Amino acid sequence: MKEDIGIYIHIPFCNRKCYYCNFTSFEKKEEKIEKYIDALCIEILKNSEILSEYNIKTVYFGGGTPSYIDAKYIEKIMDTLKLFSKQSDFEFVEVTIEVNPNSANLEKLIKYKNCGINRISVGVQSTHDEVLKNIGRLHNFSDVENTLKNIKKAGIDNVSVDLMYPLPNLNLKMFEETLETINCFKEVYNIKHVSIYNLEIHENTKLDFLLKEKFLSLPDEDEEYLMKEMLNTKLNNYGFNKYEISNYALKGYESKHNLTYWKQGKYLGFGVGASSFFSGCRYKNIDDIDKYVDGISNDKYIISEKEELDKLDLMKEYIILNLRLMSGINVKEFSKKFNKNIFEIFGTELDFLIKNALITHDKNILYLSKRGEEVANLVWEKFI
Repeated sequence: MKEDIGIYIHIPFCNRKCYYCNFTSFEKKEEKIEKYIDALCIEILKNSEILSEYNIKTVYFGGGTPSYIDAKYIEKIMDTLKLFSKQSDFEFVEVTIEVNPNSANLEKLIKYKNCGINRISVGVQSTHDEVLKNIGRLHNFSDVENTLKNIKKAGIDNVSVDLMYPLPNLNLKMFEETLETINCFKEVYNIKHVSIYNLEIHENTKLDFLLKEKFLSLPDEDEEYLMKEMLNTKLNNYGFNKYEISNYALKGYESKHNLTYWKQGKYLGFGVGASSFFSGCRYKNIDDIDKYVDGISNDKYIISEKEELDKLDLMKEYIILNLRLMSGINVKEFSKKFNKNIFEIFGTELDFLIKNALITHDKNILYLSKRGEEVANLVWEKFI
């Protein structure tokens, strides 16, 4: 039986970068889209030997803004991937595409559905127009609702929404209203999954400038903490189970693709800046579109970063990734995977974390305590 593998497709194009964005994305480069998609499909074909030996379990289109480009390009990539899987088998693959509410019309969504996409991730971020404007989003709340309506009309019934906090001029009451709106939409628009990301301020982004120059301000730490407490309580009451530090899902609708990452499964990334993990090696493509297209077309080396992980590295990474999950680390599964007892290798680190109530050890399971979640970076540092 073939082993499973995940596929990540990076679409780096967007109408305008959000003020907080630090991803590999480019504004208004329409003239480069066709050549880029051709190169990406060739990159997939160049990996045919691997793809033929594995069962494609998940496909994820991220960006940038995948919904910004014409649907024919998404169809072309899907047709290329289907060369490595029977049509009947591909019906069971989780295929997700990220969309922005101002760039996914009904016609486009129907084409997504027809080519095999069965899960939509909508970049909502907030349901308040003034907050969206402060972070450079081009959509408003009306666009969000229209997009959700069109997704339903297109016949796609597995929807995830992305939210962010803290955001400039977002207060606790407004954040509560956003969560309540998502709950109201849950049944009507088939929202099965919620990802809530903690805002990170990256240097040299527009948001970094606006905050430093006092044009905008963020909620204080106390209010941010109350937001976090509220979202955990509210989403749990709404039936969304927290299964990872930043992700909540109705039962059975956890992101299979992201679980591949967190469970240290194999995946291949295609496109500029795309990362892969295969045969104990992590590698990343170059970030420059022109160099990427040229490299693919002329058989040049397109990897910008590559790291061979030894057994100790893999064990450390496995611990960090699995502690992100509410299911934690199964001590017996760790021993089976690495043929090592976790306490023999990391006894000192685990003993410290357990004694300081950052990790809980219960029935062969290790998982973050509530306090451990709050200071997760301190936990990770023990294994880096």
